[in-house]
Amino acid sequence: MKFVVIILFALFCFSCGQSTAKNDTPEKNRELIPDPEGDQKDSFSTGAPQPGSGIVNGENKHPTFNEAIDDLPQSLKMFVPEGYSAINISSGDANLDGRTDNILVLRKNTKESTSNNAANKPDKRPLLLLLGQSDHSYQLAIRNDNAVYCIDCGGAFGDPFTGTTIKNGFFSIEHGIAGGQHWEHVTTFKFDKAKNKWFLYKDHFISYKLNNSNDPDAEALVKETDRLKTVNDFGIISFDTFNINKDN
Repeated sequence: MKFVVIILFALFCFSCGQSTAKNDTPEKNRELIPDPEGDQKDSFSTGAPQPGSGIVNGENKHPTFNEAIDDLPQSLKMFVPEGYSAINISSGDANLDGRTDNILVLRKNTKESTSNNAANKPDKRPLLLLLGQSDHSYQLAIRNDNAVYCIDCGGAFGDPFTGTTIKNGFFSIEHGIAGGQHWEHVTTFKFDKAKNKWFLYKDHFISYKLNNSNDPDAEALVKETDRLKTVNDFGIISFDTFNINKDN
């Protein structure tokens, strides 16, 4: 009986020690984890990936909804350079010839661990404008590496690129953030038949803020900034020279 009591006492002591070790997290492991909604939250690092931390296995990872397109048609895949993947495709008539054209937006396959916009070293996302031919093949019309924001250009609020559209001689590049900040940025280009080129047509930026209204039916957000620029503001800018990182 005495032996059994000794064993039970030993197990009790061991259990207490385990519980203490589990709850006594060293202060050096405490770190600030970026909140996906924009604030900083005090959290404990457990060695596992933390929500919004962006650090996985020692590499800088940036959250994105723009994953690589695996089922890209061969007629388009041939335009994707080695080391890149397509993350966006849109179709429509970009040059008013009645044929279907395509826009491809690409990313470097290593961009998740190399893009560092905060240090002015973003991994650029090339945009390819591919024109449909009579034999149903495509021809590269323009490549612009400065028309799409990088994966971490939205800072703590995530990937700002949301898509592209083509319709009746126009195409648009769309960006936006919904989190601690709320904004939309759409740049639209128009085809000029006489010059056989595309020119910046509109640059539209809208930001939102929380609505302070006490009306229970009021919208959660209201416009804070609504800035629409046209050629009267930015002049003549062809798509091949357009740079979204500069003030147009």
